[in-house]
Amino acid sequence: MMSINQTEALKIIESLRMGIPPEDKISLLTVGRISEIARLRQILDKGYPQSFLINANYGCGKTHLLKFIREEALSRGYAVSMITINSNENARFNRMDQIFGHICKNLQICKNGEKGIRELFNAICDDNNKNRRLNLISKISNDGNWDKTEILKSPSMFIALRAWKFYNEQDKSLEETYDTVENWLCDPTNYYNKRSFLYKNLVYVYEIRRYFYDPRPEWKFYKDCVFDFRPSNYKQCWDALSDLNLLTKVAGCKGLVILVDEYEDVIYNLNNKQYQIKAFENLFNFFSKNVVDLIFFSVTPNFVYKCKNLLLEKNVFDYDLSKFEKLESFEISPLTSNEIFEYGKRIIEIYQIAYEVRFNDGIHHWIKKISEYAERISLDNRVRTAVKEIVSFLDNVYISHNSSK
Repeated sequence: MMSINQTEALKIIESLRMGIPPEDKISLLTVGRISEIARLRQILDKGYPQSFLINANYGCGKTHLLKFIREEALSRGYAVSMITINSNENARFNRMDQIFGHICKNLQICKNGEKGIRELFNAICDDNNKNRRLNLISKISNDGNWDKTEILKSPSMFIALRAWKFYNEQDKSLEETYDTVENWLCDPTNYYNKRSFLYKNLVYVYEIRRYFYDPRPEWKFYKDCVFDFRPSNYKQCWDALSDLNLLTKVAGCKGLVILVDEYEDVIYNLNNKQYQIKAFENLFNFFSKNVVDLIFFSVTPNFVYKCKNLLLEKNVFDYDLSKFEKLESFEISPLTSNEIFEYGKRIIEIYQIAYEVRFNDGIHHWIKKISEYAERISLDNRVRTAVKEIVSFLDNVYISHNSSK
C-alpha cells in the first residue's frame, strides 16, 4: 500500500492527466532503468563536484528523471534548485544573471520546505543552528566584524547575507527589507537602475549600519559595480553561484544540486547566433568551473550533433566543436511495455486512493493493452502518451461506474 493521502494522490493524478510528472512523490512512479538509477544514486552519495548531460528522448522521462534526482537529493540532505530554460520568459542561458535569479527563486533546502533564497538565509540565521555553523560564519564575517569577507566571492551575496542577518536580529518586522533582498537576488535585472535604492536599504540604513563598519563610501559601491551581476562577462554570477553552494553548507545541507530542464531551448528558441554561442560557453563553464557540487542538464540523445550542426549551418567554422564531445553524459534507456505496464499499475493504485474507488482485477488487462500499444508510438511521445491514455481510461471507467449507481 502506498503511503500517500488522498490530497497527495489527487495532485499526482492531476499532473499525470496532463502528461506531466508530479512535483512530489515521484519515486512512487519511477520504474525500470535500474542501472541508470543506481548510478545516479551513487553520484549523489559521492557528492564531489560533477556535471552531466542526461540523454533521453522527448516524452521518455527526462523531466521525470530530473524530479526523481531532486527527490533523492533532498532526501540525502542536499539543497536543490530545478530550473527550466525558456528564452521567451526571461530564462535565457546566455544571460547568467537570469539563470542565477531562477536558481535562487527555485532553491529548496529541505524536502517539504518552501522554495526561494529566503529559506536559505533564514536557515543560516536560525539560532538553533548556531553551534554547528559558528566557525563558517566567523570566517565569512571576518570574525563577526562584517566589514569584509575573505570567503564569499560575490560582494552582492555578502551584502545580502549581512543585511539579512542584522535585520533578522531586530525586534520589529522588516518584511519589506527581506522582500528587497529576495527580489533582488531572484531577479537581478530589475535592479540595475536601482543601485541607490539597494545601497540605502541594505548598507546605509541605520538599523543595520550601527552593527558594522564598512569603510567604503557610497560612490565606491557604484564604481566597483557591487550591485551589478553583468560586468567582466558575468563574473559575479559565477562567484555568487559558488557562494550559494557554500552557504547551503552553512545552512546545514550537504551541498547544492542544480537541475536544468529543456536546455535545448538554446537551439530552438534563442535564435541569435552570438547568444547561442554564449549559451554554449556557459554550459562548458558549468562543466569546467565546478561552481556547485552537482548539476544535471536534460537533453536528447543527438544533442551534440544538433549543437555542432547548428554552428556549422550558421557559418561558425572557427569554433572548437570537440568541446561538445567532452561533456560527460549517460543515456537513459526508453521504458519497455512491461515497465510501462508496471507504471500503469502504480497509477491505478494512486487513482484508487485519489477517488476512493476500487477497480476489479480485470482493469489490468486493459492497462496491459495500452502498455503494449505504446511500443508502437515514437520514442518522442511514448511514455507521455501512454500515461495520459491510462489516466483517461481510468477516468472513463470511474465515470461509467458512478453513472451506473
